Amino acid sequence: MTGTKQTVTKQAVTKQTAATQVATKQTVTEQAATKWGAALQIPDAVTIDGQDWKVRRAWPAGDSRIAWEASLPGQGIRVGYLDERGVTVLDADRDPKLPGLARLLADGGRLVSHRPGRRAVVRLRDGSFAKCVRDGKASDVIAGQRRAVGFLPGFALPQVLSSDSSTVVLSVVPGVELHDPAELGEEWSRAWAESLDAWAQAKAHPTNTVPAAAPKLPTAMLFHGAADEVEVLHLWRERARPLLETTRTVRGETLLADVDELIAEVTVELDDGAASARDGSIGLIHRDLHDKQIMWDPVSGPGLLDVDTACRGERALDLGNLCAHARWRTEQGLWTSAEAAVVIDEIARVASAAGIDPARVSVYERATLIRLACVYAFRPAWSDRIGWLLEAAR
Repeated sequence: MTGTKQTVTKQAVTKQTAATQVATKQTVTEQAATKWGAALQIPDAVTIDGQDWKVRRAWPAGDSRIAWEASLPGQGIRVGYLDERGVTVLDADRDPKLPGLARLLADGGRLVSHRPGRRAVVRLRDGSFAKCVRDGKASDVIAGQRRAVGFLPGFALPQVLSSDSSTVVLSVVPGVELHDPAELGEEWSRAWAESLDAWAQAKAHPTNTVPAAAPKLPTAMLFHGAADEVEVLHLWRERARPLLETTRTVRGETLLADVDELIAEVTVELDDGAASARDGSIGLIHRDLHDKQIMWDPVSGPGLLDVDTACRGERALDLGNLCAHARWRTEQGLWTSAEAAVVIDEIARVASAAGIDPARVSVYERATLIRLACVYAFRPAWSDRIGWLLEAAR
């Protein structure tokens, strides 16, 4: 289904993204302004049918396009694209590249997240969740589920309930995300200790323990090494380049120059230590492990979400990723320093017990901070803080 075309205009002064400057609110209206689209500046809000929808996230979408997701309390989620011609808003609850989405929503599902053209998550009426992907890509989701079974029994994992070529329905993992300390209260320390202990138990060996609803797929375990992590950094650097090269820091350098300098440093560090990594430091990793991927319940214990990226690799990568997110949550004002310290101390404890070199955790933490700077360049609410991420990576 073709999206409804919206043209745009810049309602505020140009947004500055240096770490020391505060962004001015921008709203996309239904009046024309191709200049705004050509500059690839992402707005704080998109006006749809006279209402301002807050832009929560955005992503590179190829061909000089940016995909965005916006929300409005009580109204749900809307998505679309931005390019030099302006803004396109997809019709509500539709995505021509995600064939299973409209049916799930018509059956009473509720849209939880939506990256247009790539993926959507829908909460179904029975409480289960469905991942909608492009036709033929559901097998990739299921393959990730199979690779992740080594996280059992330490973690509860979502189970595949049903699938077709573009949709995978997954069971609920009990508990709350380890993202909001207020939800956990006095259980904050216990939840993190149990979750990291569960992570330490993971085994990277292929297994025949496969969800009954999953089709038969190869069990070969993928490997993600230091060189692959460097490649990820370069990929995100290129994706964010148009947003980084036009912004200067207080030192007079562009954010892109800072990113390039830091990637060069981290590349050397990753390469220097990769050859000497002990066998014990290689194992099953989530590869995108952060506080929103871990669930915890006082009875059921820890659970793990979004395991599509599970593979073998240096276990320090997961711990470095968690460390970087813990520090970032304090800068975001979501965690106190004391709450972040609990997480960082538990990471250090588990790393020591597992014989993981703290220097490797540190370099993967730096790599994550650089990547987060590129990712959050696409998020209007936080794009003025990416200078902090780069300084932290130093």
